Amino acid sequence: MRNAVIENRDEFKKFLATQPLCKWMAQKQQEVASGMHDGRGGGAVHAPPKNDNADLMAALSSMA
Repeated sequence: MRNAVIENRDEFKKFLATQPLCKWMAQKQQEVASGMHDGRGGGAVHAPPKNDNADLMAALSSMA
């Protein structure tokens, strides 16, 4: 039954590996494994967290 739909599983896996989404997923898996991303939505570990309070204070002080 397995071979009724996909005759050559190795060829099918090679085909899938060339698809853009599969390439992107493989790249992201490598980046996560190497520690380039943290667990907060895929942002870079080295990027500083955005401080909305600092932006708000800067905007209020420029209006005064």
